[in-house]
Amino acid sequence: LSTMRAVAQAAVIPGAAYVKLLSSGGATSALRHLTQSSQSSAAAPAAAAAADSAPAYPRGFVEVREYTLKPEGMLEFLQLSADYADVRKELLPLLGIFTADVGSCLHKVTHFYHYRDFDERDAVRHAAGKDARWREYVRLSRPFVQHQENKVMLEASAVYETLGMPPTKDFKSTDTDPASIYELRTYLLHPGYGSVPKLLDAFQAGLPSKVAADPAGRFAFFGHSDVGTLNHVMELWRYPSAQACIRARQAARKVPEWRETIGKVTPTVQHFTSTFLKPLPWSPMR
Repeated sequence: LSTMRAVAQAAVIPGAAYVKLLSSGGATSALRHLTQSSQSSAAAPAAAAAADSAPAYPRGFVEVREYTLKPEGMLEFLQLSADYADVRKELLPLLGIFTADVGSCLHKVTHFYHYRDFDERDAVRHAAGKDARWREYVRLSRPFVQHQENKVMLEASAVYETLGMPPTKDFKSTDTDPASIYELRTYLLHPGYGSVPKLLDAFQAGLPSKVAADPAGRFAFFGHSDVGTLNHVMELWRYPSAQACIRARQAARKVPEWRETIGKVTPTVQHFTSTFLKPLPWSPMR
């Protein structure tokens, strides 16, 4: 009994519960129950510590930055950006940088970066802010910028695994054909916790059939927003030309599995856009 009292005290079992256990199940069963309770209580802090140490973003995240430029200053901004391209790629984890060709504001620049987490992002941007070369670039280019917007996007890991895609940070394209384009497809879904999971599940089921019908396209990114406008989903595809993208779209519409996917997704979508982007000559994504 003295052992049981010690266990009960360690497990913080109220006295009344202790007496009830003792009277209903006997000393042996009461001791077993109290020991299990004590072990569970001891395991809880360890489980919480393990959860705290797990990475918040197992695949990191992609930051999408969109700069709307003054139309009369676009050429100057692009030339400055080319002059300082090596500095940007040295200081920042740039994935790709593009101008809009069709389907969006034509004096907009869109760029993608990958970070392990916000701690890395803070450290990288703090270091860049202290670099005299980067400060000079910002000073010279700022007069040509009208508006800046950014968002943090999380890769849809289940979709990547289904398609056998590498993480977006490992996407490679060495083709320098000037006809190549990237199609950026964006979806704004209805509010609610279920909107994004439903779309991702539908795409995970339907995308393999679309990809099979689209040998020319390469899937570069697929994810949803975590910071910024929420319930926002983005796809980024690379094509050898704009016309190749249109042919791929027409082929996909004939695939029953993909038509079924679109039928499931459409009711969840408030707004949908498609934009053709041209990579800048020095963009890592080409």
